Amino acid sequence: MYSPRKSGGTGSTCNGRGSDTEMVSYNEDGKEENAKEKDRNEECRAEVEEKNQGAQDNHQHYQQLVNLDNTDLVPNVEPFDCPVCLVPYEGREGVILRDCLHTFCRMCLANTVTFNEEAEVKCPYRDADYACDSVLQEREIKALVSPAVYEQHLAKSVAQAENKIGNTFHCKTADCKGWCIFEDNVNEFRCPVCRRFNCLTCQAIHEGLNCRQYQEQVKQESETNADARRTKEMLEASIYAYIYNNNLQSLAVSSPNLVLQEMVDRGEAMACPTCQVVLMKKWGCDWLRCSMCKTEICWVTRGPRWGPGGKGDTQGGCQCGVNGVKCHPRCNYCH
Repeated sequence: MYSPRKSGGTGSTCNGRGSDTEMVSYNEDGKEENAKEKDRNEECRAEVEEKNQGAQDNHQHYQQLVNLDNTDLVPNVEPFDCPVCLVPYEGREGVILRDCLHTFCRMCLANTVTFNEEAEVKCPYRDADYACDSVLQEREIKALVSPAVYEQHLAKSVAQAENKIGNTFHCKTADCKGWCIFEDNVNEFRCPVCRRFNCLTCQAIHEGLNCRQYQEQVKQESETNADARRTKEMLEASIYAYIYNNNLQSLAVSSPNLVLQEMVDRGEAMACPTCQVVLMKKWGCDWLRCSMCKTEICWVTRGPRWGPGGKGDTQGGCQCGVNGVKCHPRCNYCH
């Protein structure tokens, strides 16, 4: 017999059990997903924090590098024994040289600069097997010594640079620091320091006198005036050098005028085609100008560079470059 209550009760019980099972399963799956999502969020948050911390560390590191680059002297971090004086020092009591990373006390480095004889100040590190050839940077030198010592260092550097360059001239004013690099076509130099005019031909200052007047004056005064005598000796130095380089000592003693003629004959000197003053070329190209009469001269042809009309007149002179032809096969740029 069909019983609706039993049938309905059984159906209701089965349906109820099914819903409870599905709800429990759903709740457990949701909690697991929430836990996974939470873990993912934590990982993302940790990753972001790590990146932010890395960016901050990089910025701090960069700022430290900038500050270090702006510092003239790099201080040591760890204790060390100075390899020069062998005295132990604590952190930040010494200096690390930028180019070689050797560490010294400030006093030893300052003394190295003060007593250095060269323009470049080398690292003082030495041992039985090795000598460092790195040099101190200019800002390191300036920070190590007093302004007076640094000025001496600069003056020493300039003086050595001047001596290494061949075509230089130092102002003849006493204690003047002015000098110049001159070209072959320059016979006069106005010092930018003392504003005096120097004659490069006579190697002297003789304002108000031309070269011939000055040289005659020097000859007359050389008997009694020590400065004039030294100037006369300087003027004759190039001739003496020629004499000894060419073994003409006996000729110089017996006939000194023949020495000049010998120099002219050998091409070491020439007479100005206008005023007959004896000229000697310093070096370089074949163009020169007489310091006495200002005539432009072609050294290789021993004559005037231009015609009677002056500069640009190719109707006379050496006519170098006319029709694309040199004035002489050995011409070395006389124009």
